[in-house]
Amino acid sequence: MYRVDKRIFNIGDPITPTNDSYQNKADFNPTIERILSEQLPPNKKADRRQGLFIFIELSDAIRFACNITNSKIYKVKSLSDTTSFHKGDMNWTEVMYKFPDNETILRQLANFYWADGCKTFKPCWEVIVNKMQVVEVIVRNEEERKRIYSDFKINASQNIERLNFYIDRLKRQ
Repeated sequence: MYRVDKRIFNIGDPITPTNDSYQNKADFNPTIERILSEQLPPNKKADRRQGLFIFIELSDAIRFACNITNSKIYKVKSLSDTTSFHKGDMNWTEVMYKFPDNETILRQLANFYWADGCKTFKPCWEVIVNKMQVVEVIVRNEEERKRIYSDFKINASQNIERLNFYIDRLKRQ
C-alpha cells in the first residue's frame, strides 16, 4: 500500500491524517464532497475530511503524485490499531468533476463510490484509514517527482508500466 503526501516521513514513522485537508485546495468542489457525505451509507463510518487516503497500487500512487508538487510516495503498512473505513474506486470521484451542476448524476456516482466492490473499467483503489506506518520512502523529493513526471508524460501517459521508474522498481523486487 502507498501514501502520497507532502509531509516528510522516515522509515518507521506513523502517518496520520493532516489538518491541511485536500478540501482547502483551490480546485476543491464543495458540492461534490457534500453529496459524498450525504450519500454515505449508515453502516459506514468513513469520513473523507478526517481520513488518510492510501493507494493499493504503486502505479496509482505514481499517477496521483505526478500532479501534486512537492509530493513524496511512501510504501506503508497497517499498525495494530489501524482502522480501515472504506475501500473505493477514486475514479468515481474524478468522474463527478465532469458533472458539477447535476446533483442527480452526482448522487448516483457517490453511491457507486460508496458501494463495496463497485468499480470502473480500470479502478484506482483508495482506502480510507486512520493511520499507517512508513516501511519505505519511494519518492523522496521534488527532483525525483519531477523526473518521474517527465518520464510519465513522455513514456507512460496511458500505460504506467512503461514508466522507467516503475520498471526499475519491478526489477529490484
